[in-house]
Amino acid sequence: MKYLNKIFIMILVFISLSFVGCEDRTELTAPEVSVGDADFSRFVVVGNSLTAGYQNGSLYESSQNYTYSKMIADQVGATFEQPIYSNPGTGRRMEIDGFNPDGTPIIVYNSATGSPQNLNYAAPYNNLGVPGAWLGDALYCTSSTTTVTGQANPMFDLVLRGLGTQLQQAMAQHPTFMIFWLGNNDILGHAAYGGTVPYNPPATFTALYSVIMDSLATTGADVLVANIPYVTSTPYFTTIGPKVGYSLQPAIEAGLAYGLFYQKNGETSAVPPTQFVTHNGLYSGEVMLTLASSAYAAYIGIPSGKFYRDNLPGVDPALLGIDTTQAFGLHPLNPFPDGLVLDEDELANIKSVIDQYNTSISTLAEAKGFHVVDVNSFLSSLARQGLTQNGITFNANYITGNAFSLDGVHPTSRGYALISNLFIDKINEVFNANIPHVDVSKVPNSINFSGYESVKTPTITTEILKNILY
Repeated sequence: MKYLNKIFIMILVFISLSFVGCEDRTELTAPEVSVGDADFSRFVVVGNSLTAGYQNGSLYESSQNYTYSKMIADQVGATFEQPIYSNPGTGRRMEIDGFNPDGTPIIVYNSATGSPQNLNYAAPYNNLGVPGAWLGDALYCTSSTTTVTGQANPMFDLVLRGLGTQLQQAMAQHPTFMIFWLGNNDILGHAAYGGTVPYNPPATFTALYSVIMDSLATTGADVLVANIPYVTSTPYFTTIGPKVGYSLQPAIEAGLAYGLFYQKNGETSAVPPTQFVTHNGLYSGEVMLTLASSAYAAYIGIPSGKFYRDNLPGVDPALLGIDTTQAFGLHPLNPFPDGLVLDEDELANIKSVIDQYNTSISTLAEAKGFHVVDVNSFLSSLARQGLTQNGITFNANYITGNAFSLDGVHPTSRGYALISNLFIDKINEVFNANIPHVDVSKVPNSINFSGYESVKTPTITTEILKNILY
C-alpha cells in the first residue's frame, strides 16, 4: 500500500510540473499584448509612398501586406483596409533578373501590371497613403488631376476614389488613433533631379502643416506624426558616386584628368574624385551622383552624347554649348549634366530645408499634444553605422543593405518592418502600452541576392527608372 501511495504522489508531482512547464512556454511564445491608453478601434494613417508601401518603383499587393501601418495593425489586432493592387503591381516594378559572372546584378522592369482589388470598398480606406503626395495634397487634392504640383498622378484616384481629400476621408472615419507622415516629397524630387526642380519653401510648408494639425486636433484622436529624413542618406544618392570616384583614380594619378566636370546653373564646375569616394549621405561637404547617373557613368572619359540622345531627342547638343566629341565628364565642354549631380551647396540647402521642415513639424505637432516619431535620426543612424534586429543586419548599402528596395529610396518589406517597430516603440513609450516588435526575420526578403553578398554596383538604364514616384 505504501508503495502504491509513493507511485501516486510521484504521478501528481509529474502532472504538476507538466502544467508549470506548459504555462512557462506559453508566456515565452505568446507575450501579452496591451495597447495601454491607446485606442485602435478606428486606426487611420495619412501619408505618401512610404505609407502606401511602395517599393521597387511600384505599388503591389505582396509589398502592401507589409506596410508599416498594416504591421502595426496586425500587432494590435486592429481592422485595417488598404487599396490593394494585385501583383505585379501598378507597372514597371524593378526586379533582379539574375547576375553577371562578376556579381553585377541584372536589373530590369516588369512590363506587366496588376489591377485594383477593392475599389468598391464602401468606406474610406484606413491606409490613405498616396505615392507622390506632397503635404498640400492632403488638403486640396481630390483626384489625379488636382495635385498641388500640377502633374497628373493616377495614384490619387486609386486611393481617394472621389470621396474627398486624404484629410477629409481621414476625419470622416472619426479616428481614435492616427499616424500622419507627409512632407518627404516636398523636397525629395528636388534632390532626385539634382536640384533642378522646385521644392516646397519652408514658410509654405509651415503654413500648410499648421492648418493640418489644427484639423487633426478636432478629431480627438491620439496622433503620431513622423518627421522628414535626410533624403540623401538613401542609396539613390550614395551608390554611384563612390563607383565613379574609384574608377577615376587611375586617370587622376596619371595626370590625365583633374576630376569630374559637371554642369551647375548653366556653367561648368569640377570636383576631384576624393569628394565623392567615401560619403555617407549625411551632408559632409561632398558631391553626390544620383542613381539615375548610373546609365551614363560608364561613358565617363569617352566622347559621347548619350545623355542628350536619351533625354533630349532631336535637340542638337551644340545648341546647348555641348561638344560631344570631347571626353564625357572629363572635359568642361562635355560635362556631367546638372540633373545627375548634387554639389556641396545644393546638399547644404537640402539639409537646411529639411531641418526647417522638421522644426515646424515638432513645434506644431507638440503644441497640439501630438507625439513626434524621429524617423530622421533613425535613418541617419542606419546610414552611419547600421543595425541588427532579429539576427538581420541592416545598412544603407544598395541591394545588400536589406533596408532599401531597388529604386534606392523606398524601403524593402523588412525595411518597413524596422519603421513599424520605431512607431511601436513610441506608442509603448507614450501610451503605457506593451506591443511587441514585428519580427523582421519573419518578413519576406523582397530583394533576392542569395549567394552574391559581394554584389557589384549595377548599371541601371533611364528607362528602368522612368515614372518612379520620387
